[in-house]
Amino acid sequence: MDKKFCNDVCRVRQYRRSHVKSSTVKEVEKVLIRNWSLLVSLKETVKDEMTEESRMIWLRRKGFDFNFHTHVQPLDDGRLAIMCYEEGYILHGEGLTPWSDLPDKLLSRLPIGS
Repeated sequence: MDKKFCNDVCRVRQYRRSHVKSSTVKEVEKVLIRNWSLLVSLKETVKDEMTEESRMIWLRRKGFDFNFHTHVQPLDDGRLAIMCYEEGYILHGEGLTPWSDLPDKLLSRLPIGS
């Protein structure tokens, strides 16, 4: 009498229909994950040999999309760290510095999923 669905198949089908992400959301998530992955890769490369400008060029060549990020974190000195989940960068004229090079400058670190 109090059943909302005729059986488990109908219940699961309705759940999946109501929780489907739009194609736009899927594409944005894909870009954000790629950006995050590239920032992690940049951090793991030999960054001492790279200039600020060469870091930006490296990211562009790998397909980093500078239009997508998760949040912007203000720094004590007035600059902004542009973040993609917990990884990020700080723009300097024609180049960038990974924020992990200056972690003590951040006001806070946000975990993934915040």
